[in-house]
Amino acid sequence: MTDTEPAASPASPTKEAIRSELEATRSQYHEFLDSLSDEDWKKKSGNPSWNVRQLMWHTAWANGYTLNGVDSCRKGKGSNPPNWISDFANTWITRIGARGATKQSVAEKFDESHAKALAALESVQDDEWQKAARVFNQDITIESTFKSIPEHFKEHEADIKKGLGRA
Repeated sequence: MTDTEPAASPASPTKEAIRSELEATRSQYHEFLDSLSDEDWKKKSGNPSWNVRQLMWHTAWANGYTLNGVDSCRKGKGSNPPNWISDFANTWITRIGARGATKQSVAEKFDESHAKALAALESVQDDEWQKAARVFNQDITIESTFKSIPEHFKEHEADIKKGLGRA
């Protein structure tokens, strides 16, 4: 390093904590997925819109949109269709996307979306964590976008456990 080169800054504690949360969520997702039998895969969940297969696909798919949330926060503006439109789209995207999904394909989808979330995390600068936007009629920050990943998994894990009588 010369006098004109900036010193490398260590990763922010927020970034490290979030990376750890994301890695823990990935492990929990795979562990939970592995605990599901072929019979479980077809059962109704505690969420009236989706069965177990659909919820596991939905959880894996949703993480792939982390960068979109980060970009919206950076711009201070996001997409805000009426809730009835976004709820309808979410339900049908999941139902159609999960058709033919297997435990293996869902595991791969989760890992792909996890890699995208980690790439988005690496792009965040220390002064950006509280940048915010209203996205899908929710006020979010860059930090809350990442923190929503484990929360989202826990929400749907509970729905599945309820449907399977494991709650």
